[in-house]
Amino acid sequence: MKKLVFLFITLIVVLTGCSQNTSPEEIADTAYKWEKAKFDRDYKKEQKFIYEKGSYEVHKTAKKVNSGLRYEDIRFEIYYDKELEQYYVLADFDNPNGDNAVEENIVLRERDDMWKIDISKSSDIVRDEIKKDYKREACIHCK
Repeated sequence: MKKLVFLFITLIVVLTGCSQNTSPEEIADTAYKWEKAKFDRDYKKEQKFIYEKGSYEVHKTAKKVNSGLRYEDIRFEIYYDKELEQYYVLADFDNPNGDNAVEENIVLRERDDMWKIDISKSSDIVRDEIKKDYKREACIHCK
């Protein structure tokens, strides 16, 4: 009987954990891993984060590098669109491979229980509209 009660409680804990919303930190972590793969020119890693297969082939034949991009170096503003069930991430950082500042606009959509980067929708983002139309969920590494 004790084993049955233990299994029941364990099942409740697991189901409760699975039904929780995604945290802004998880979204920022996914955005960071995408940016790191992109600046490292790591084609195989990039493909793990892409929503639509074949939508980003830039580094398919490029030589990998270690960009040195760190999570702590990126400022993430995170917004959630309840209607479309997608996240907008505005990421700002210094280019680890150059001297310029980078302003990335990222749309994350859920597929197969993972948040993935929608390349085509990301290019359509207008930062000022996102800031005006949606409530900011979080700002990570903001000063």
